Amino acid sequence: MANQLSLQERLRMYWQITELGALTRRYIVIGAFDGALTIVAIVLAALAGAMLFGVLVNPSELDILVRAGLSAAVGLALSSGWGAYEAERVERKKEIQYLEQQMQRPMDGCMVDSAVRFATGWASFIHGIAPLPAAILPLIPLMLFPWDFLFAGFISVSITLVFLFLLGVWMGRIAKTNILAGGLRIVIVGLITALICLLIGAY
Repeated sequence: MANQLSLQERLRMYWQITELGALTRRYIVIGAFDGALTIVAIVLAALAGAMLFGVLVNPSELDILVRAGLSAAVGLALSSGWGAYEAERVERKKEIQYLEQQMQRPMDGCMVDSAVRFATGWASFIHGIAPLPAAILPLIPLMLFPWDFLFAGFISVSITLVFLFLLGVWMGRIAKTNILAGGLRIVIVGLITALICLLIGAY
């Protein structure tokens, strides 16, 4: 039957069988949250040091910070993607083994087996790609205003907090809860992270 379906029909069935909609949303939120907070933490620590100790960060030094941020973003994406692949592979394999026990026959090559393999690859891709845009976002002001680190740093933190608020609003809409509360809850986490990073940078 699977061979008679078009690619679009097969993908739609994979999506329904493995409930990929919820998994995709979950990994997007987790990945974006991790990406944004990881990089803005680096920026905040450097910003705290520059403000408290009066250190002037020149464009060449800021370029090093940007490169470090990009490297961290790529590393986070790769580790997230691979971690999701391993976690999903194990969990989906357990699902297949359970179905095989219930049906008393192997599931290799059937629609469910194909759907599970697709879901594992899709989950690792989404969890790997989701942190990148969110991680690059705080670095954009640093690249646009390399001659003024304090200004660029404040803009970086500000747009990251706005991004986190919008992420929380999106989560609230999905859950059909108070979207303002959802946005503020994520921002509070961001502010706590900011405070911790400022303390680290200061001491």
